[in-house]
Amino acid sequence: MAVPHFSVSLITRGSGRSAVLSAAYRHCAKMAYQREARTIDYTRKTGLLHEEFVIPDNAPEWLQSMITDRSVPDAAEAFWNKVEDFEKRSDAQLAKEVTIALPIELTSAQNIALVRDFVEQHISAKGMVADWVYHDAPGNPHVHLMTTLRPLTQQGFGAKKVAVLGPDGYPIRNDAGKIVYELWAGSLDDFNALRDGWFACQNRHLTLAGLDLRIDGRSFEKQGIELAPTLHLGAGTKAIERKATAEAKTLSLERLQLQEDLRSENARRLQRRPEIVLDLITRERSVFDERDVAKILHRYVDDPAVFRSLMARILQSP
Repeated sequence: MAVPHFSVSLITRGSGRSAVLSAAYRHCAKMAYQREARTIDYTRKTGLLHEEFVIPDNAPEWLQSMITDRSVPDAAEAFWNKVEDFEKRSDAQLAKEVTIALPIELTSAQNIALVRDFVEQHISAKGMVADWVYHDAPGNPHVHLMTTLRPLTQQGFGAKKVAVLGPDGYPIRNDAGKIVYELWAGSLDDFNALRDGWFACQNRHLTLAGLDLRIDGRSFEKQGIELAPTLHLGAGTKAIERKATAEAKTLSLERLQLQEDLRSENARRLQRRPEIVLDLITRERSVFDERDVAKILHRYVDDPAVFRSLMARILQSP
């Protein structure tokens, strides 16, 4: 069943990461990391199905020239090295990464069309670069999309904060007469709009494919579903970390333990009220069968005996 996972994170030097390293890993490519005069090689990594490097229609000449006649990974390598060169701080925020689960009900071609539609409407239309890859992991097709935190200018990159403009096109000022600024890459409200835009786009493409399936990206609490939200633990996170400190390892173990605790709590809630599974599935589709119920239940229950018991109780529900 389609999974409503949509998350945004920052790639920062302060956490020991690099935009070039992240791009190389995502593209399963070999890239030169100019800042440290070394080469990163992820060509042995598998799972890459499709990749695109998309620039906005009004992109400056330097960017258009940079990617002309270059392959997608070569364009990404050149662009992210330029970002790394521009950002001087040792704790600089380098890029924003969006990780999106794709519906397994769509074919690869349909999912590519879905992501292209989303990128055109919600990334390129806002003047942002979209460096995205489609990883076809078994049972978990997903997209990693990287974009910048600064606007493109004719000379390179602009400020991360821009003035908030009023209806008249002039900067808004606060009570003290000072200009009000906001992050160009977006606030929490912008993230919510981006996420909602993805789910609306996904649901539209599911409809176009003739599928009776709808995805609700709202939290369980807002949907009235009595389950605790679990964590998304990316399989490739450790592989792209350059500095695995003791503190980082401790935090990773803590996240794994928290995930197990949440799954155990959800299993207990389902044993008390197995009909919660029906609450979940009827929000996604109007027609379903035993296999669909099993897929939903498997998200929250690993123990075979508990799984069989809950399946029996759910199927006996009126």
